[in-house]
Amino acid sequence: MAPLTPTWAQPSHGSIQEVVINDAAFTSKSLSKVTVAPYGLFAKIDFPPATPASEPTYATVQQGRDTHLNLNSDLVYINHSCDPSL
Repeated sequence: MAPLTPTWAQPSHGSIQEVVINDAAFTSKSLSKVTVAPYGLFAKIDFPPATPASEPTYATVQQGRDTHLNLNSDLVYINHSCDPSL
């Protein structure tokens, strides 16, 4: 799968995160600029820029049992796996 090519203005969340882009596949990352308490809110997801995804990919976020969304912002660079670090 090809590396993600941003289609949004960057930085999209510059006050809360720094995005580090690397040329190697799947090595770009986000560094938080803020401290978030457990169960705290890091960022609100708005529609748009987020959009429904037709199928899950490495860049989508699960929002329901069978539904996923495209973040369409720098939030895609945070660890949003099943074992997130934030």
